[in-house]
Amino acid sequence: ADFERLVASNPNSSEVWIKFMAFHLSLADIDSARNVANRAFDRIEFRQEGEKLNVWTALLTLELKYGTDKSLQETIDRASQHNNPKQVYLRVCEMLDKAVEAASSSVGSGDLEATTKRADDMFKNMCKKFKSKKTVWIAHFNYLLKGSRHEEAHALLKRSLQSLPPYKHVETMSKFAQMEFELGSPERGRTIFNALLENNPKRMDLLFVNIDKEVKNGDIDKARALFD
Repeated sequence: ADFERLVASNPNSSEVWIKFMAFHLSLADIDSARNVANRAFDRIEFRQEGEKLNVWTALLTLELKYGTDKSLQETIDRASQHNNPKQVYLRVCEMLDKAVEAASSSVGSGDLEATTKRADDMFKNMCKKFKSKKTVWIAHFNYLLKGSRHEEAHALLKRSLQSLPPYKHVETMSKFAQMEFELGSPERGRTIFNALLENNPKRMDLLFVNIDKEVKNGDIDKARALFD
């Protein structure tokens, strides 16, 4: 009754609706939590897109944790009809990425294998669906490099350049090189930056990003050498 009063007086507040969902989940009542989310979609004003997306994210989290692959995909499809589809997939992939990280740090690899396969499939599906969008490829690079899957990440970079329009290539390769400095091998990152700067000598922004990465990597001499 308290939650009913709260949602009646704050119908546009995603926070209240999500707390109402959490209340049902604490009682292991998954269907009621789903029903609350569906009520929220009807009640939140159509202009409040951010509030609605928050509830969609909560529902997607619920399906990831308690639903089946089928119910998750159905929810993704529904969410994509009411929100920017690319953003929906990026959020789901981000959740799965975190689930893989959590499984990696817990004992027993059975769960890790299943969680990794689920994440791999979703990332592949996203890149297939939005193959002309660099943000989805960059998210996938990040996921693979964080998991120390360097060869797969490099193969994916090559595939992304075959799918992305040419004007997005430099930015995509620059992002990959930056990730190599942070998550992989600074030497590989350096090689990519060298090639980019050779082909785009007037792109001072690339030079400064490269210098920044060398400094953060603790290699002041290499950073200085880039000024020559």
